[in-house]
Amino acid sequence: MMSELSLSVKDLRVIVRIDGEAVGSLDGSAGPDPWFVLVPVNRFVATVEPTTATIACCRGCGPDCSAVEARIQREGAVVRWVWGDREQRGESGRRTTLFDAGAYDAEVSRLGADFGWETPLRRAGRLILSDLPLPPGLVGDRVCGGGSGRLEVWFTEPDEYQVFVTFPWDEARPDESAAEIRAVLAGPVALWPARWHSIRGDRDEPPAYAGPAWQRAVL
Repeated sequence: MMSELSLSVKDLRVIVRIDGEAVGSLDGSAGPDPWFVLVPVNRFVATVEPTTATIACCRGCGPDCSAVEARIQREGAVVRWVWGDREQRGESGRRTTLFDAGAYDAEVSRLGADFGWETPLRRAGRLILSDLPLPPGLVGDRVCGGGSGRLEVWFTEPDEYQVFVTFPWDEARPDESAAEIRAVLAGPVALWPARWHSIRGDRDEPPAYAGPAWQRAVL
């Protein structure tokens, strides 16, 4: 039996409903921040290779604390979700839900094209990180307000380094600011005005792609 998926954004939370029931309401959790599932890619998009998306998480801490995750996979005319608490091991206790692929794709595309939830900072972040070419292993994490007239872009080399790049920006002109920042980030990585932090505590060397002006971050 096929189920129906509905996706919406309210109060900067993605509300995932399956057959009309909000997933986050099942255990008192909340939908994820759109940033975690829609930027820089829409994690609900179904492909032949399985992917994962957070569909509910801790109200206060977000997915870093606790989360309900769905493993999403396209199987011909069907999209399969196997979902449950992220900490569960194996399939025991997880649910399997099937969706008609055509209806599923239409709903996911509709959400992906709706940017009404964006604040100026989040809009700039999406425009900066979406499809940004990066060195192998480096991924764009998020964009944060770094103070008055400042914006900070966070990158991670998983289990190795964090990289923080700060730029001036104009909240009243998010598109223009994003274009200027993206132009710098699309250039040579060694020229970024960056700070770095080693996730491994036993290492003092910067990443191999760091430029001579990069500074060590004090966290």
